Amino acid sequence: MQSTSHGRDTARVDNLKTLNMCDFCSREIETCGAKMIHAKELNSYQSNSMDPDSVVACDKYESPVEVLKRKFH
Repeated sequence: MQSTSHGRDTARVDNLKTLNMCDFCSREIETCGAKMIHAKELNSYQSNSMDPDSVVACDKYESPVEVLKRKFH
């Protein structure tokens, strides 16, 4: 099995799925004003990401579960 430059197995990295954090956030992407890190900005994802524009880190992510907890508790 081939290894990547980071010492991980190529097959293991190729099987990763990139999730866009914005799809799971309760904020509206057009108005949230968050500082986002896209998959293409991270070296380990550059060649393996199916969607290099997906957001993998954010400073204003708000879980819908947390919003519901505040609202109903």
